[in-house]
Amino acid sequence: MKVLLACERSAGHIFPALSLGAKMSGEATVYFFATSSFLKEYIEKEGFTCVGKSFSLRCLITESIWRLFEALYLILKIKPKKVIGFGGRDSFFLVFFSSLLGIKTAIYEPNLEFGKANRFLKPFVSKILRGFEGSQGSKSETVGMPLRKNIKRIDKTAARKILNFNDDPVVFCLGGSQGSAFLNNIFIEFVKNFKGKLQVIHITGKDKYLEMSPFYNTIKVKSFIKDFYYNVETLYSAADLIVSRAGANTLGEIAFYQLPAILLPLPLASGHQEKNALYFEDKAAAIVQLQSNFSSGDFNNSLKELIQNNDLRQSIRDNLGKIKLGVGYEDFSSSNCI
Repeated sequence: MKVLLACERSAGHIFPALSLGAKMSGEATVYFFATSSFLKEYIEKEGFTCVGKSFSLRCLITESIWRLFEALYLILKIKPKKVIGFGGRDSFFLVFFSSLLGIKTAIYEPNLEFGKANRFLKPFVSKILRGFEGSQGSKSETVGMPLRKNIKRIDKTAARKILNFNDDPVVFCLGGSQGSAFLNNIFIEFVKNFKGKLQVIHITGKDKYLEMSPFYNTIKVKSFIKDFYYNVETLYSAADLIVSRAGANTLGEIAFYQLPAILLPLPLASGHQEKNALYFEDKAAAIVQLQSNFSSGDFNNSLKELIQNNDLRQSIRDNLGKIKLGVGYEDFSSSNCI
């Protein structure tokens, strides 16, 4: 049986699909439609065939026309028995045409609220898989965030030894697979001015690495800086807290590791990240600062307190433990799919 997993270009779409693909590979031949030239190598390293043209620049009209004909071509070429979409406009036509052609289809929506593509596709698909708990219909099932196979807890001391860190507090700054200039800049400004003990893990994103890395050569703070790091389980396990965007997949990992966080949701994509972040804030499981009314003073004070106040971190960890979101690889069953 052939299964086609249709993704957008970001890690937030691709990594849940990788987890599902790994679970299904024993019973099916799994193809990936993924349009990130940067992340395709990781998909192929897992042994999957990856299809889909990558565009260096995004143009809605040009891409839409291409994706329409590309979808028809791939469906006819691969002849999948099942197609599962993971959101985003790149995957839209594959799921839509598959449903019209009688192929069994499903969508996975990791966010608290549906994205535009998945919202349109809901009436056409056989199954709707949800990350967050939400209103359920006859086709819907909450499966949580299927985490990658390598997402596992490592002893903190061992993880820090890998990074050549000591016992001082470790802050992990994560801007997502494509990076965030805003988050990167406010974080290094904090590090530059912070007077206490501190160690830093900073994942800058591919396009921001060369800009950010020279800064860490000018300071005496122990640091681990990369553009992207696949073995992120070491980083999560070594950290005491995280500064991050609020993509659904990242939140699943934060909940899994029970890592206190300051969340700065991306102010795009119909406000999905903001709604995700506020869900955590409502449960006292994160500190949220919106970019639309950002205050550097509030951010610096919140991060300083989170570093220095162990009781606050423990309270957030306890509340994170009550959120059933990140689903470990071994606990995620492909029987929940279509």
